[in-house]
Amino acid sequence: MVWNWLLIAWRHLLRHKLYTAINVVGLALGLSVCMIIGTLVRFETSFDGYHEKADRIVRVNRIEYMSGQAPWFGSVTGLPVGPALAERLPDVEQVVRTIPFLTSVERADGQVFIQAALRVDPNYPQVFDLVFLKGDPTLALARPGDAVLTESTARKYFGDGEAMGQVLTLKSGRTLTVTGVIAEPPMNSSLRAGLLTPIATSVSDQADREFREREGQWNSSWLATYLLLRPGVDAAALERQIDTLLPSLVPDYRSPNDAKDIYTFSLSLQPLTDIRTNPVAGEAGTPMPVIQGMLLTGMLVLLVAGINFINLTTARSGLRLREIGIRRTLGAKRAGLAMQFLTESIVLASLAGALALPATELILPLLRLLKIEVPADPFADRALLTGLLLLPPLVGLVAGLYPALVLSRTGVATGAKGMPAAGGGLRTALVVSQFVIAIVLAIGALFILHQTRFAATQQLGFDRENVLIINRLPTDGGAGRFEALRDALSRLPGVKSVALSAWAPAGGSKASMGFRLPGQTATVHLRKEAIDFGYLETMGATLLAGRLFDRAHGPDIMRLPNEPHERAEANIVVTRAMLPKLGVRDPAAALGQQLRGGVVGEPARQQILNIVGVVEDFRFSSARVEAEAALFVIDQSQFGAMLLRLLPGDQKATLAAVGDVWRQLAPNTPLYRGFLDETIDRLYEAEARQGTVIATFAGLAVIIACMGLYGLAAFTAERRTKEIGIRKMLGASVADIVRLLVWQFSRPVLLATLIAWPLAWYGVSLWLEGFASRVSINPLIFIGVGLGALIIAWVTVAGHAARVAAEKPVRALRYE
Repeated sequence: MVWNWLLIAWRHLLRHKLYTAINVVGLALGLSVCMIIGTLVRFETSFDGYHEKADRIVRVNRIEYMSGQAPWFGSVTGLPVGPALAERLPDVEQVVRTIPFLTSVERADGQVFIQAALRVDPNYPQVFDLVFLKGDPTLALARPGDAVLTESTARKYFGDGEAMGQVLTLKSGRTLTVTGVIAEPPMNSSLRAGLLTPIATSVSDQADREFREREGQWNSSWLATYLLLRPGVDAAALERQIDTLLPSLVPDYRSPNDAKDIYTFSLSLQPLTDIRTNPVAGEAGTPMPVIQGMLLTGMLVLLVAGINFINLTTARSGLRLREIGIRRTLGAKRAGLAMQFLTESIVLASLAGALALPATELILPLLRLLKIEVPADPFADRALLTGLLLLPPLVGLVAGLYPALVLSRTGVATGAKGMPAAGGGLRTALVVSQFVIAIVLAIGALFILHQTRFAATQQLGFDRENVLIINRLPTDGGAGRFEALRDALSRLPGVKSVALSAWAPAGGSKASMGFRLPGQTATVHLRKEAIDFGYLETMGATLLAGRLFDRAHGPDIMRLPNEPHERAEANIVVTRAMLPKLGVRDPAAALGQQLRGGVVGEPARQQILNIVGVVEDFRFSSARVEAEAALFVIDQSQFGAMLLRLLPGDQKATLAAVGDVWRQLAPNTPLYRGFLDETIDRLYEAEARQGTVIATFAGLAVIIACMGLYGLAAFTAERRTKEIGIRKMLGASVADIVRLLVWQFSRPVLLATLIAWPLAWYGVSLWLEGFASRVSINPLIFIGVGLGALIIAWVTVAGHAARVAAEKPVRALRYE
């Protein structure tokens, strides 16, 4: 019986090639979209799940509270956090700390490589799963100076030779001895580095100094701390224990609930497998709302393809009524007929799946061009592959259920007469549903792309183009080294200006200072940007009132009070967001106002800052948050970044010259450089990926819907052949016939547009609420998408309608 059903299904599909092609291609596109999104979602949600103890590993995150600012969530903690928690909490089995760093490694042939590395506690291999190809996991990181390399890193430095026992020479002069070689970490790992070395390893003078300075500092944010909990421990309950423990561990600790006017912090625990889908400040990842949006998009595109199948199957049901009537006369049961039609739909969906699987495998690598991470071999995941193989027949079963029930309900008399079944209203409703989905997706995608572009290119308060940032400046040589580098780089032909700052713009700095505003007694923490002369000019700041910093004004340089009861004054420049805090609207009214603060622990030593200039807000963070009130100070005590304003045009020669100067004046310090616009674009990578994916799949949804529309137009024209012939005999022109058929299919699209507009408006409004700085909802986008859908529908139907209308009436009426 089953073989008979399969044979009949195959013959029917071959007999109706257009119907088969439209359904197979449409379902293949829908299935391919679902498979691609399913693969991406599986990849994103499987991060770090491969570790055997992943369900017991949590990361200690830090929440910082400052008066006047929203809490800041970060993934880095102080050095003593992990050991102290392990000592005081019996539920903690092990603690591992990691410090990511970049270093320069010189190969035996003299070639220098910039190497991503991790300093880790020696028990790292006992907590996280590493596949050791060579070396002992328990001893490989036991001593300072040991190094464990990934297989590709070992091959990079030592070729096919033996890596064990070899020595790596860092540009800082330190050496590391290879004590282990491991397999490459999976792509879905958040801890990927080519080199591991113990946390106590000396990698540079600067790193050693920072380690000593921060060894007992709970308030520092320097490394990641992971806890391996004992089996059965509730992380939420453990987090509450940590809250009660902090006052006894941290000197002068104040709870966030009690600290109204000062800086404080708390600790939270985040499951290891939650890090990728719930990233904190400065972390790469794909937030869960983005993943949910992708899933919804895939389901909607597949729904459009399924509607195509249902529509075309029910529309052509009239052509099979005599077959059904004969089968019913010969004793066929309704269940048998339903199974026959379900078999046909499953066969058709399986054919679509056979096309979709290789298409998915071909398309996934192309997504890397869009900077979308995809697994190297997605089908190696057995659970994912099983789901992808089961999806086509499941879709065929669900999509074919309604047509099977409708057709199997046909009575003997109806089938014998060959009367077409009703259902025109349902088919119209399904066409409307298809275009509602396609139009909503298209509008949503356009607004995502529009908002992402707006956020990255909005009025940032500075000129983001042609700014080269050099991070991690050399720490030896003092201020003289900085000045020599600045002067040498500023003399290069392609460099317009050079400036120094403590932190790179848009680099995630959260430095702040506590001050009392005029007329207030409460302390407010304000964002502090420590810069040198020329920084605001190099950044292209927009001056609203007053002046910028000038070397001719001595008080422009900030200094701390040295003696008890000493008052130290300095001039500052503030941003527009400071105006409401000062109680003024006009930038000029802020000039001359003073901020007062004291040295921590010594209230008698006063610091007074005079406002001499107001500039437009600098937006260094995501558009999802309001621009922070910030103050710029000339603080030459620490510089960590250098900014170069390059002249537009071909900048390859300029970049090469910058590298030459750097190698000459800072030979032992790697050159870490990047452009400011690229740094800002990375703030919106997740939204940009989401917009690109949804826009692509919205286009596919429109294509699938139009394929169904074309199939329905062909079927309708076939059924109305005699009517068209009579109309032409009565004087109707080809244009009249085309207009008639086009209007018939324009009405559902117009109705779909009217339904889609308010739905899209609501969805877009809801999404934009997550942005403090956002685009306005432009009705032209709604009108444009609606007109676009209508024009595409016209083009789809008009070509076929014109061919039918051009037929001679005698062909249609020759048997009448």
